[in-house]
Amino acid sequence: MSSVVVKPQQSRVISWLLYIQSIALFGYFSLNMLPHFIRKIGAQVHPIFVISDEVASILIASCLFVTARGIRLRRRRAWNLATSLQSILIVTSLIRSAHLFFRGHENSHIFFKTLGVTHLLSEIIILALLLRYKVLFITVTDPDSRRQSLLFFLRTSFLTILLGLLIVYFDARSFVTPVGFSQAFEITLKGLVGITGPTAFVSVHLQERLEFFLGGLGFLLMVSSLIKFLKPTFIKTQLSNKNAVLLRELLEQDQNADSLSYFALRENKSVVWSKNMKAAIPYSVVSGVIITTGDPIGDRESWPAAMKTFLEVGELHAWIPAIYGCSETAGEIWVRESGLNALEIGDEAVIDVAAFNLEGSQMKNVRQTINRINRLGYSAHSSTLGEISESFRVELTQALQSWQRSGSERGFSMALGRFCDPQDSEAVITWAQHGVQIMAVLQFVPWGKKSLSLDVMRRSPSSETGVNELMVAQTVSFAAERGYREISLNFASFRSIFERGKKLGAGPITRISHKFLVFLSRFFQMESLYRFNSKFQPEWRPRFVIFPGVGNLLKVGFAILKIEAFIPELKLPFRRKRSAL
Repeated sequence: MSSVVVKPQQSRVISWLLYIQSIALFGYFSLNMLPHFIRKIGAQVHPIFVISDEVASILIASCLFVTARGIRLRRRRAWNLATSLQSILIVTSLIRSAHLFFRGHENSHIFFKTLGVTHLLSEIIILALLLRYKVLFITVTDPDSRRQSLLFFLRTSFLTILLGLLIVYFDARSFVTPVGFSQAFEITLKGLVGITGPTAFVSVHLQERLEFFLGGLGFLLMVSSLIKFLKPTFIKTQLSNKNAVLLRELLEQDQNADSLSYFALRENKSVVWSKNMKAAIPYSVVSGVIITTGDPIGDRESWPAAMKTFLEVGELHAWIPAIYGCSETAGEIWVRESGLNALEIGDEAVIDVAAFNLEGSQMKNVRQTINRINRLGYSAHSSTLGEISESFRVELTQALQSWQRSGSERGFSMALGRFCDPQDSEAVITWAQHGVQIMAVLQFVPWGKKSLSLDVMRRSPSSETGVNELMVAQTVSFAAERGYREISLNFASFRSIFERGKKLGAGPITRISHKFLVFLSRFFQMESLYRFNSKFQPEWRPRFVIFPGVGNLLKVGFAILKIEAFIPELKLPFRRKRSAL
């Protein structure tokens, strides 16, 4: 199954050849100086041919450079574009060669020695490779993204032409004779593709300045449109009603469900299934990365089949696969079945309900905190969501919304994205009161048959410190009464480094890593979550991120930070909402 993940070497080789070819074309056809052979025979070749040949080569070199990455990712659009460009290069090379050969120019050998044969052979070789390995380029595109690319090109072209037209029309000092609107329009259009307009300039300096400006605008238009055209397929993931029903049935049957399994019911996740429909993997797509969180759901014997489907979906759309926060058991299966790499990123804090006890020296700080908060008049209560009246659910929801800070709500892998929703009737709600006023709330979702997983933890800004400890202790007490076995708390990123960083004998690398993570904790609250979790003496269970290779780790990390809302989503003005597929 590793062939599903590892990109064939041929696409990478073709990609590097395109990079080299584009750089070579940039070197031979520069905007500042005509190449050696054109300078020598330029007097014998029609000027329009020379200029058009140079401009076309520069544009094609730019396109090839942008297209090379798409070739490495095996995108079908990139293959179509690269094949067309190579064909154009070969045709122009043959025309140029025929022009020189049949004219019998004495310096025609310069062309064959310096540029013609080398470039023509490389163009033919690359085109042959593209045609030979056409079957590798299987990524699909959707009609909506084609329409978006076309609209982007049209909008950008309009703005580019408008800007160029304004510059030309109001730059009267650069021309010998006054320029009318129609002439300014013609100069702008020709300038965007690197051709001099019909009007004479006052000086060469002013002509070059305007031509470079218009040529730069045309270059930016071309490159930005091409990048937009080659972007991965965008899919706004959304959980369908059918998948939601099937997932709930699967969760009810799964006796060994992962603590993150219920979060598969988030509304912004899609699902892939094994062929026998006994295992499922929820996923979302962020910045060209297809991400699943936690372990696959369902029969473990069917996990490999679901994993294969997940990887095939990623390959079909040129998405980088990533698995965030899976358990050690699932991580071993992912690595074995797919050849992906694994990296431990932290630990999940799990409380054993039967073994939890506030007595003893290790729980002294928690016990003292709870006693203090009780003396201040705070109390905590727990109930399943199905047992709470509708009016009180509304009251809890309103209180929660009033405490919400501005900005995006953080959390994805261990967050359901909704609160007190009737469809989650088995969820457990714990709330703290000061008198009759609600001051803090916890929501736990079911984990398997007899366990709970923390979903929401929020409190009023005016609440006293220690209210969360009170609610956790109350939840454990409630869970013991109802027969729950385990409670999963927050995920502690890089827990082992925080734990060992200040210990005697910690190595220099561990100490440096600890200092760096302490600095990051000012922004991401990693250390504070670890300290809070460790108060309850939980069992620490390692969690892993699975990714294709070191070269993709930065992109995967960015996608994880973005999906967890640590990196805010930029909302551009007048940006149209894209529909889900």
